[in-house]
Amino acid sequence: MADALIERTALGGETAGLRSHGDAALVVLRELPPTMMIDLRLDPADSAALNVAERSLSLKLPLIPGKSAVVADRLALWFGPDQWLIVGGAVEVKELQRALGDLYASAVDVSDLRAVFELTGPHAADVLRKGCAIDLHPRVFAPGDCAITALARVRVAFRQADDGQGYRIFVERSYAPYLWDWLTDAMVEYGGM
Repeated sequence: MADALIERTALGGETAGLRSHGDAALVVLRELPPTMMIDLRLDPADSAALNVAERSLSLKLPLIPGKSAVVADRLALWFGPDQWLIVGGAVEVKELQRALGDLYASAVDVSDLRAVFELTGPHAADVLRKGCAIDLHPRVFAPGDCAITALARVRVAFRQADDGQGYRIFVERSYAPYLWDWLTDAMVEYGGM
């Protein structure tokens, strides 16, 4: 008899028991369940490829550096002049690849590459400032903005929540336990015990 497949998170837990740490009134760190992620590459000046991708994803891709777009449960993060990370939603990478066909574009399933954490609360930005060189002041980094940077010497991507009270952090799975420990340590000053 075959063993049942148990999906594990980057922190080694079962998806039914995702980790959470902190005080909701100050700052909370949560591990989010694994989700679909697609690395999409195309030239935004190629209107045919851009239109096909946007139709297939039911989402307008952000064309401004450091911006993101959200529709329902799907998120698009601008990673570079010709690169986006598509997160969530029911789109299948094979359907997107088929739609793009012979166009000069690429769609690759990278769901297993990154773990996702959520840092929320009034002190979320204060925790990130301890290990991140990006200016997180609201005049500079607004709700919906995203960036790729180093956090605690680990390459991450993060996006500020639309309500401005938190961040979604994307980290390579192999660095997830280290970053989790660093973040929980950085939270101690703000009531994260």
